[in-house]
Amino acid sequence: MDTLNLVQMLGDKLMIELPPVGLAFVSEQPEDMAATHREPQSFCTLWRWAEERVFYAAGKQHLECGLGGLVSGFLTPEGREDELASLLDEMCEGGEGTREEIAETTKFQHGAAGAIYGPLWMMPVEPDMALMWATLPQMGVLQEIVGTIMWRNNPQGAVFPRPACAVLPIASINDKPALSLGCIGMREYTNVPPHMYLIALPGSHLESLEQKMQERDDIPQRLEFYQKRMAGGGG
Repeated sequence: MDTLNLVQMLGDKLMIELPPVGLAFVSEQPEDMAATHREPQSFCTLWRWAEERVFYAAGKQHLECGLGGLVSGFLTPEGREDELASLLDEMCEGGEGTREEIAETTKFQHGAAGAIYGPLWMMPVEPDMALMWATLPQMGVLQEIVGTIMWRNNPQGAVFPRPACAVLPIASINDKPALSLGCIGMREYTNVPPHMYLIALPGSHLESLEQKMQERDDIPQRLEFYQKRMAGGGG
């Protein structure tokens, strides 16, 4: 798999604006890799930092946002249920039953000490997950390309808005690309433009995505079709 080729096609054909990033859980910090010395506000903060360079983040650096710590697999909820439920209510506009939602929140299960982040094409190891930000027309075209985004025949629902970071383990567990509209916390911590949404792809799907994008020469035309439909210009 040539991740540089994939990223270039995502930009040239699908017009993805922000650099796709990779995430890989690891048992220890690689000797030749720098660790981030900034303290992230959240799990999702790390994704934006990863657009700029490759770095290692220890498990404890995922805990500032309790929900992100829980979802990333570096925090256990025992004894903190009320705190996490309150945070879910605040950041995700929750309501009754948020305490129960904490117990049911999808999360990574691993014994990792930390994680490697970076631009997808620069990842020094095979990524467990790839993340990108896309518009609705871009997501429509991407669904045509991969054919397996989890918004069809899916008992869990079509999209996953709250908390946004939970879309990563959802995609991983189901081994399918998945998307999130984004919770309030994600919007606050990442400053991603409101017209962009989060797509999570298991690393195992990247080679197939590269191949399918390489084979198709109608991606710009399909993107234009969706853009015109959204603008009310017909198709």
